[in-house]
Amino acid sequence: MIDLKRLRYFVAVAEEAHFGRAANRLGISQPPLSEHIQALETSLNAKLLFRTTRSVSLTVEGEALLKHARAILHDTDRCQEIVNASRQQNIESLTLGILHAHTYTFLPGLLRSYFARHPAYRVHLVEYSTTEQVGKLLEGVIDIGLVREPIYHPSLRTQRLFSERYAVAVPDTWDIARKKTLSVRDLGGRSMIGYPSHDHRRSTQSLFRDFFHQYAVNPSDRFEVKTMHAALALVAAGCGFAPVPRSQMVLQLAGVAYRPFREPSPELSVGLAWREDKASPLVAEFVQLCQAHFAQPPRRSRARASS
Repeated sequence: MIDLKRLRYFVAVAEEAHFGRAANRLGISQPPLSEHIQALETSLNAKLLFRTTRSVSLTVEGEALLKHARAILHDTDRCQEIVNASRQQNIESLTLGILHAHTYTFLPGLLRSYFARHPAYRVHLVEYSTTEQVGKLLEGVIDIGLVREPIYHPSLRTQRLFSERYAVAVPDTWDIARKKTLSVRDLGGRSMIGYPSHDHRRSTQSLFRDFFHQYAVNPSDRFEVKTMHAALALVAAGCGFAPVPRSQMVLQLAGVAYRPFREPSPELSVGLAWREDKASPLVAEFVQLCQAHFAQPPRRSRARASS
């Protein structure tokens, strides 16, 4: 019977084409590696390698063995995966669509609440934009999604979880960054960096156009990038200010200062979306838990807002 460890050693030597590099990769010294390769050649009654002082190459027999050795090792490595998969066949699991910003704001606290109640359940997280989540829900790729509202589709149900106001991210070198809160009038004559929304009426440009008009504020310039994170990079570089949901204030970036507005600023809403005709008991239970979680008073761990 061929020793699997020797097959693994042989593959390493064949791929590295050098005994020294293969030994480093395997975490062993070179002499025992050479001994194992020689023992493998003896057991197969075949010369597998051409050796020189500087490199190693495969013989015809070695080339033939390499292909099969890789397949054998791949199948061996999958044994634990296969056993785990069979064990988890009866475990309840939910595929949840999320936005990137959720991962470092409210999602950890929400999942803690969920797993505290259902420690044996599994949640598979997949990251999509709100627009992409609508398509993935209709295709059945995800069971339920955390989305920015509004969502309009006859096959989907939605449930609002919470709304929050916008704050503003400014370069920490600006004089107004020394204030604890900002008036919208502090932004007059400065450049605004916006980013889009799945609903053009809810983009930062649209929301803040009305907000600025209400207080007779005129930014010197307005331009839009594709993501909030790109906007924050430009803020850090001193290029302008960017509106951000207040929950994003937990994301600390060098060169960026977050400040709440003194005036009532525009709001955005986060909710759940799922297919009404595919609403399993697991989905219904998740919706109920989310409603209960966000009905509680805000906590620092949930990162709903920062003052």
